[in-house]
Amino acid sequence: MHWFYIIALVPTIIGLILFILNKKVNWVECIIGTALAFLVSGIMHFTAVRSMVDDIECFSGQITHTAHFPQWAEEWQEAIYRTEHYTTGYGKNRQSHTRRVFSHYETRHTTHSEHYVAYLYFGEISEEKDICIATFNDIKKNFGNVVEDGGTQSFHHGGKFDGGDRKIYRASNKTGYIYPVTTTRHFENRVKAAPSKFSFVSVPSNAPVYNWPVNSNYMVSDRLINEPRISILEFDRMNSRLGPLKFINVIMINFGDNKRSIAELQRSKFIGGKKNDLVLCYGQVNSNNVPAWAMVFGWSESDQCKRNLETILLEYPISDAILPLIENEILVGYVIKEWSKFDYLSVEPPKWAYWVLAIVMIITQTIFWIWSSCNEFDKDGSFNKYGIRSF
Repeated sequence: MHWFYIIALVPTIIGLILFILNKKVNWVECIIGTALAFLVSGIMHFTAVRSMVDDIECFSGQITHTAHFPQWAEEWQEAIYRTEHYTTGYGKNRQSHTRRVFSHYETRHTTHSEHYVAYLYFGEISEEKDICIATFNDIKKNFGNVVEDGGTQSFHHGGKFDGGDRKIYRASNKTGYIYPVTTTRHFENRVKAAPSKFSFVSVPSNAPVYNWPVNSNYMVSDRLINEPRISILEFDRMNSRLGPLKFINVIMINFGDNKRSIAELQRSKFIGGKKNDLVLCYGQVNSNNVPAWAMVFGWSESDQCKRNLETILLEYPISDAILPLIENEILVGYVIKEWSKFDYLSVEPPKWAYWVLAIVMIITQTIFWIWSSCNEFDKDGSFNKYGIRSF
């Protein structure tokens, strides 16, 4: 990556040559040209590395409560200003000016639309999501049909209430019913940027492996792959309980009749998994719904929990009944990997980044030095408009 700054030395040398040979180029412009070159290199370096290490991980949680904001109207007074022209001075010193002067107040009205909001809790973070009335009513029903007074809505313009219903109606969870939800957050993944330093093999294009589940629907995840014997709702609920406590994202994949080697390819496809992934793979399930093989991978401080989970998968039928066993083992034995331990990995930008840098450098430096040669600032000792003397 030092080549980013070696490339920046080229226009620096060119700038020094121009400073010596071209009387239109002064020392200030020479310094600016050098600074511009290193600034462009720095920006390109940061952008290239950031694009390589940027990744997302999935957090699990649940809806804690919802709120209904009815429609209401607000009235306020808006100050109206006019533009006033005036002059100062006399004769040659006479100057024209403008200023804003208060004129009067005008009454304004606005209507705040009715809407519904769900509040999501993920442990260290929380979110708000706009929902429709049908979802609000469904959540309210399963939370116990209790609607509480959640206070009043704020005036957006510092005005006064002018009709409608300004109260907020909140439905809190009185029953313990779990609505599982997911969200994603960006993180720095140096492992993804340097996969060759780990035992990740090249995955053939026709290998029957899966893409990482992005969970496009925040209320129903894609993390239960090719497994109809387990309820996705119960699987997501397990994740919603584990997520805030263990910062984990459990993925489960049934590979059907494929052999165990396919799980190694899946591990390479996921580049070991995201920071908080724990991926349960199994296949060749017999008539009693018990797999013939199992493999669990993910980043953790110890492998013992993963080996115990493999044992559970090999000893119990695949059904909703296995989820409490998996959940308990993760609660007891799983410790997420301390991701800072990968900070030692160096990231080498791709070759295309150097070509892009060279092109951008040529364009920006050409424009700058053409401007330097054509502007009014010379090396004659005169002061430019910024008060900087050039030599």
